[in-house]
Amino acid sequence: MKKTFLLIAKDNSYGLVREANVIAEQLEAHGFDVTRATPRSRSLISRLTRKKHADVIIFFERIFPAWYSAADEFYLVPNQERYPKRQLNRLKKLNAVLTKTRHAEEVFQACGSATIDIGFSSEDRQNSSYKKDKTKFFHLAGGSTLKGTEVILDLWEKHPEWPTLTLVQKQVNAPEKVPVNVKLHSGYLSNEDLLKQQNECGIHLCPSRSEGWGHYIVEALSTGALVLTTDAEPMNEHIKQEYGVLVPYNRQSPRHIGTNFYIDPSKLEAAINDLIEINETEFSKKSEKAREAYESIHQNYVTRFEQFLKSNGQRG
Repeated sequence: MKKTFLLIAKDNSYGLVREANVIAEQLEAHGFDVTRATPRSRSLISRLTRKKHADVIIFFERIFPAWYSAADEFYLVPNQERYPKRQLNRLKKLNAVLTKTRHAEEVFQACGSATIDIGFSSEDRQNSSYKKDKTKFFHLAGGSTLKGTEVILDLWEKHPEWPTLTLVQKQVNAPEKVPVNVKLHSGYLSNEDLLKQQNECGIHLCPSRSEGWGHYIVEALSTGALVLTTDAEPMNEHIKQEYGVLVPYNRQSPRHIGTNFYIDPSKLEAAINDLIEINETEFSKKSEKAREAYESIHQNYVTRFEQFLKSNGQRG
């Protein structure tokens, strides 16, 4: 009899919902029954009676003890930069940590956890009806404060001669004022409008301090964008010099059991100047390789997840 899966993630975080979708898609493709719950949605009666809700529970980002008696197997899909040290003892409950990156694998193995490298993927945002423009720069900060947005804005303020930068950032984090050559979208932006920006803008700036996976980096690759990111783990697992730009960091600091890496502003400035001067032929070649990199990342995830299911006796 095939096993049933319960995915537990907070429903107030777009990123976690998206990650649960990535896992659910593969489970359902292999014929498994998948249900979802939130950390606090288990009733008191269910807890007292130790009711089983599924054979396997997959937690996202953190582990929630209220669900310990609800299944027989437990896994975690983590973001190391958001996993608190005070909850390290909860890792003992797991069969394994399902890691998305080599960096996460190293971090959680150092914490004494068994790990299974499943890779990961992001939504394919490519839309060929839009034409890539290498002169258009894009930064998708969203609701995160770890995307290096401030250093980008400081540089655009310093360089009014630079091309227009499109910035998408939630209102709560958006600055009151931006440089004259920055176009800020801080209100509601439809999926179609976002898709347009992702596909039309040839250069995506992603100078993250840390990432659990890096959806905005991988989505950018799917559109064939040339991606600039921080030369630190796990961001540099996605980007290579053949189809992107890696910029060194100049300092780092702990963040939970992960690390924040701060991109070097002077090196970032030089890299952007180089990107402004890139010729169309070189850009087109890098764009093609970026798309190929996305396809490789996605296929790697599909293959590794299938291997995880087979090796753990979980067959649809």
